[in-house]
Amino acid sequence: MASPIPIVDIFAGPGGLGEGFSALGRDTARPFFETAIAAEMDRHAHKTLTLRSFYRQFPHQKAPKSYYDYISGRRETPYTDETLTEWNNASQKVLHVELGKTKDDALLDEKLKVSLKGKDEWVLLGGPPCQAYSTIGRWQYKSSGGHDIGKDSRAHLYKQYLRIIHKHCPKIFIMENVRGLLSSKYFALIMDDLKKPNSRGQKYKLYSIVQPLDKSASPKLEPSDFLIHSEEYGIPQRRHRVIIMGVLETCVVAPGILNKLDRAVSVDTAIGDLPKLRSGLSKLENTDTNWRSVVSKIITTEHQISGEKIPEKLENLTQKSDLLPKIRKYAHQEFFEWVHDKTLETVLNHETRGHIERDLARYYFASNFALKNGVSPRDKNFPQRLDPNHKSWKKNKFNDRFRVQVYDQPSTTIVSHISKDGHSFIHPDPMQCRSLTVREAARLQTFPDNYFFEGPRTQQYKQVGNAVPPLLAYQIAQVVARVLNEDH
Repeated sequence: MASPIPIVDIFAGPGGLGEGFSALGRDTARPFFETAIAAEMDRHAHKTLTLRSFYRQFPHQKAPKSYYDYISGRRETPYTDETLTEWNNASQKVLHVELGKTKDDALLDEKLKVSLKGKDEWVLLGGPPCQAYSTIGRWQYKSSGGHDIGKDSRAHLYKQYLRIIHKHCPKIFIMENVRGLLSSKYFALIMDDLKKPNSRGQKYKLYSIVQPLDKSASPKLEPSDFLIHSEEYGIPQRRHRVIIMGVLETCVVAPGILNKLDRAVSVDTAIGDLPKLRSGLSKLENTDTNWRSVVSKIITTEHQISGEKIPEKLENLTQKSDLLPKIRKYAHQEFFEWVHDKTLETVLNHETRGHIERDLARYYFASNFALKNGVSPRDKNFPQRLDPNHKSWKKNKFNDRFRVQVYDQPSTTIVSHISKDGHSFIHPDPMQCRSLTVREAARLQTFPDNYFFEGPRTQQYKQVGNAVPPLLAYQIAQVVARVLNEDH
C-alpha cells in the first residue's frame, strides 16, 4: 500500500489548511495526505497544532479517552504512558519557529530534509501573515504617495514561502492570502516570483481553482480569478480569500475547480444547535441573577418604547453550559457530519465573555432588528438613546459597528479582531444578548467540534480568525489529489 502524500504547512496558525488536507481519506485504511511538518511562530497556535497532530495519530474520531478527558478539562495531559510515543511523534512534526530568522530557517530546512527523505511528490501549504495586505493594514501605512506596506516586515514574509519552494521543490503548492493582496503593488511581483525556476531548474504553472481554463486559447488569468468566495462552497461565512495553486510544469494534468453548491449554509445551520448561553457582565457582579435582572430591564424598556408585546420570562441561562448540541435534521448533512463528534461529552471553547450594560442594550436592539428585518442594523437605525460615545458614529465611516450575524445567511468574515471586539459578531438570538463564543466562531470557520483551541480565550479567538476554513481546505485537497492521482 502506498504511503500518504506528505504535506508541509508553514505559517500554519491553528492548522485549518492542514486539517482539511489530512481529512481526505481519513475514514479509509490510507489517508491521502499526511502532515510531515507544520511550522508556526505563535506559541498558543503551536500548542493547538501539536494537540491536533496527536489526535491525527489515531483513526478518525477514535482518539484515546485521555485526549477527550484533556479537552474536557478532566486531566493534565492528552496522553498516557501507553500513548507517549504518539505524543512524541506529534511534537516532532510541529515546529515552534519564526521564519526569517537564520536559526529557525536552518531548523526547518533540516526537518524537511529528514521528513521528506528526498521525495519528489509532496505539497506545500501556507498563508504568509496577511495583515499588511489587508485594507486596514495598508491604510496604516498610507503616505502622500499612496499605500506603502513596504515598511511592514510582514509584507515580505512571502519570501520565506518562496525560499522553501525554491530550495525544497514541492510538486504542488497552495498559497492563501487576503483579498487585499490583489490590489496591492506586490501581487504582480509575487506572481512573477512564484513562476521562477526552483533549485532544480523547474518552473511552476499557476492556476485558479474557481475559474475553469479556456481550452481553446492560451488563458490569461486576472487577479480576481484567484479570489474564492467561501460561501459558494458550503462554508457558512462570506469569507473571500486569494488561493493560488502552483503545479510543476512537468505535470501534464491541469487542475480542476471547486464545485459550487446550490444553496448557502446559514448561521443557523452552523451554530443553531449549540447550547444557549447568557453574556457575561464586565462591570457588575457576574451572576446569573444579575444578568437576568439587567437584560429583563433592557427588554422591558425596548418593548415599552416600541409598543410591542414584551417576551415571556427569560430562560435560566448560564455563561457556560455542559449540555451537548441538540441533534436537528440538517439540510446540509455534509456540514453536520463534518463538525459533530458523538464521543464528546461537552461543547469545547463555548463560554461567553463579559459586556458592559450599555452594550447589552445595543446588542438586544440590533439582534431584534435583524430578526424582524432580515438584515443587521446600520448606525442610522439605532435610536439616539443607544448612541455610543464615538466621534465617528453616524458619520458613515464605520456604519455597521454593531453587526448581527443574521440567522438565515452566511456570516460575515470571521477575523482575528474578534479577539478584541465582539461588536461585529453579535449572536442572532436577542434573548442571549451577547457576542459569539470561540466555538461559534469556530463552527462558522468549519472547525470540527473536537478541535480544541489552546491558550487564553483572546488567543483562541485570534487563532480561529486567522485560519483557513478546514472544510474549504478539504475541497482544495480533493483538487490537488486528482492532479497527483492522474499524473502518472
